[in-house]
Amino acid sequence: MRLLFFILFFGIFRISNAQDSIRVTFTEEESQETFVKQRFVDRYENVFMTKVPTRHMLKLGLAFTPNYIFSVENAANNTTQVELGYEYKVLPSWSVGADIGVSGGWGNNAGLEGLISGKIYTRWYYDMRRRIREGTGSNNFTGNFLAVIGERQWGKEIVHNQLKRIGLEFGLQRRFLNRGRLELGIGLYYQDYRQDGDPLLLAYEFGKSSRIAIASRTSMGLAFGDWKRQKNQPFCEVLRCDDFVQQLWKLQWPTVYISPDYSNGSIGLAYERKLKSSPFSLNTQFSVNYMRIVSRDYPTPGARLTSNDYQLQSTLHLRYYTDQKKAIRQGTGGNNLSGLYVAPYVHHLFYHSETYFGEGKSKRHLGLGAAAGFQQVVFGSAFIDVSAGFSHNLLKITGNSRRYLGYFRMGFGLVL
Repeated sequence: MRLLFFILFFGIFRISNAQDSIRVTFTEEESQETFVKQRFVDRYENVFMTKVPTRHMLKLGLAFTPNYIFSVENAANNTTQVELGYEYKVLPSWSVGADIGVSGGWGNNAGLEGLISGKIYTRWYYDMRRRIREGTGSNNFTGNFLAVIGERQWGKEIVHNQLKRIGLEFGLQRRFLNRGRLELGIGLYYQDYRQDGDPLLLAYEFGKSSRIAIASRTSMGLAFGDWKRQKNQPFCEVLRCDDFVQQLWKLQWPTVYISPDYSNGSIGLAYERKLKSSPFSLNTQFSVNYMRIVSRDYPTPGARLTSNDYQLQSTLHLRYYTDQKKAIRQGTGGNNLSGLYVAPYVHHLFYHSETYFGEGKSKRHLGLGAAAGFQQVVFGSAFIDVSAGFSHNLLKITGNSRRYLGYFRMGFGLVL
């Protein structure tokens, strides 16, 4: 009897114990938010080469600076320079470098004119050591910096001029993929401006001789150095080849030059929208240029004249992206607003000048023409738009207007 009771008790104990010992398993699943964040960090490092050591860099590209003279009748393109430079890392946070730049064009008032510039600089990448210490960067040229710059310019416009200046610049430099490079900067300068030419025209030009000036600068192009090239580059991570883009708001990167006697600035805003899912789009844009000159000691010693010039331009493009269908078919691009395009366009330009010693004059151009260009959206947050066009003036031609007007424009800015 006792044996039977023991067996029964033992069986009940096993059953109850088995009921309390249900097998539990644990699994770990990575958070989607963490995965997306890590993927962005990896993509950023791969694209901008933040962890690739670099000590030498040869730079070739275009530099965009504020224009000294702008008008409808002046076709010289002194705002864009072809630039060649070299930068060398002395220490992880310290580099030295030199640049030379050349620009030129044809101005109806001065014939062939242009500008040659040369500068030397030293840069302090103030956040470089911290990034190296934290493992988020390496000894290279991708970072924010403070720079001391010495520069000299030689130019031929309506008068010959020479400029010497020294200044302090705050800026950022980003290198992307194997050969890409971008620089943005704004500086405070002390300068000396000398001219030789017609004494009457010197009064018009004298406003640029201000000793103190604030000026912006943008430079972009190719870079060559001692880094190891990547074989499988994430082009589509940068260009977002497969994204469907229906519309874009685009802000043109502003240029600024401010001094007591001479100030200059430009900015533009554009909106582009696809026509359904076709390779056609409508692009409308509006830009403003402003210039202020204070002329002293003209027409009499002690005299002071202030001149305000401004130019307003609005343009409507009907763009056709010529290679979009082929790119979609081959899997090398998406249904977006990037690529080569051709475009009939209409634009209106109004230019008002007080420059010539207070004698105001205005010009208008209502043009119908054709253009061709290339636009590329990068990372979904920036764009490059290079275009050239030629238009016929639909308005009555007067002494202050022209029958035809051509342009070459490179736009760079942010996607809003």
